[in-house]
Amino acid sequence: MINFRFHIISLTAVFLSFAVGLVLGTNFLADASKNYLQDRIEHFADLLGDEQATNDDLTAQVDSLETEDEQLDEQVGERLFTGQLASEPVLVMAPRGLQGDPGPVDRVLEALGQADADPAGVWWFTDRLVLDDDDEVTELGAILGVTDTGPVALRAALATQLAEVLDAATDAGAETPGPGLAAAQSEPDLLAQLREAGFVEYETPEDSESGDVVVLPSDGLRVVAVTGQGAVLTGDQLLLPIVAGMAADGPVPVVVSETPITPDDDQSEEDAVEPLVGQVRADGDLSERISTVDDLDRASGLVATVLALDDADPSSPIVGHYGLRPDADRLLPAPPE
Repeated sequence: MINFRFHIISLTAVFLSFAVGLVLGTNFLADASKNYLQDRIEHFADLLGDEQATNDDLTAQVDSLETEDEQLDEQVGERLFTGQLASEPVLVMAPRGLQGDPGPVDRVLEALGQADADPAGVWWFTDRLVLDDDDEVTELGAILGVTDTGPVALRAALATQLAEVLDAATDAGAETPGPGLAAAQSEPDLLAQLREAGFVEYETPEDSESGDVVVLPSDGLRVVAVTGQGAVLTGDQLLLPIVAGMAADGPVPVVVSETPITPDDDQSEEDAVEPLVGQVRADGDLSERISTVDDLDRASGLVATVLALDDADPSSPIVGHYGLRPDADRLLPAPPE
């Protein structure tokens, strides 16, 4: 007969065996898991090291390309632009706020100098033309002779009057362009008032004989409209209606040159404004009358701008669309036929 003490001893042995097995098994599994996790950590560390090395290599390549583009930007005009626009009067129009170091307007002005152009200066359109203040609206309306209207209509009226001023200086119907700025007009009264009110600011060439005033030739003027990232005015607010007004009757000696625009992080795709170059190219009439460049931030865009201005002979402008966007014709203007 099995007594109670035997049962106690048997149960104790069973539980003791279970406890010993549990401890031994747990330690074994823990060691196995630890070894597995250590192997995975080392594996991913190796992968991370490989990816870091690849990233460092790509970063070095990007830095090299940027340095190369900067050097090309600085040096390409020294030899290639010489005489390209000899004594041709060129006016630059641009909104304030454009980003870049150097800025896109400074790069264009340097290229015009290398091309031996006769720069008329720069019309800078200021943030006062945003017209978000009632006093600005009233003041601009008085200058334009327009009353009881809003900012959009006022800017449209301004664009129309500026286009008329430029039409008189480009004289696209002339058989031969005028002799540079030697046959310059006096400062148009409209521009004088806009300048005094701070809606337009001038940047004149260093050797300008007209002091701090931008004067326009009686004919033969070529115009480059520069815009891009950071502009205080979107392309459709002023530059587009100006160049569209100039091109109402046919091709004009105008080049729209733009640096790429990156939408703001807090801006939806619906609110994003199509770049000026895209708006010109999307318009069936304007695309046949105004040349465009979409990559002014690159050396190739600067070359395209100068060559497009060379093609923009006021007597018979050659129109083309250049750059990296899918709607561009070529990277650079084609050689003359």
